[in-house]
Amino acid sequence: MTAPGPPIEADAATAPFFAAAARDELVLPRCSGCRAWHAPDVTTCCAPLEWAPASGQGVVVTWAVVHVAPHPAFADALPFRTALVELAEGPWLQVRLTGSVGPAAGSVVRIAFAHPPEGASYPVGVLEGP
Repeated sequence: MTAPGPPIEADAATAPFFAAAARDELVLPRCSGCRAWHAPDVTTCCAPLEWAPASGQGVVVTWAVVHVAPHPAFADALPFRTALVELAEGPWLQVRLTGSVGPAAGSVVRIAFAHPPEGASYPVGVLEGP
């Protein structure tokens, strides 16, 4: 899947997340001590973090329709939907929503991946529904 937007550049903290996205895999940091899952940009917990495969399933917490491009590269994609998704493991991800099903809080989302021609691949949310 390709999607418009400015190129995303991974930093040292998020490089494993974006490398996995390029392979169509969702990984999240997980504490080796308390076993808590964290959002991709979290770098500390009570023990070292390990990158672990996540289910890629979640639910919409809230969503919005973007009508004004936050960057010129999004101008041709307007309007588009974005959502905060609570993953089955607990962390929340902000993703662009795809699909023709209308979102609502509690809608089931499956994570897929966009592979832009430039920059890092990244997760998008596919609404599951009738």
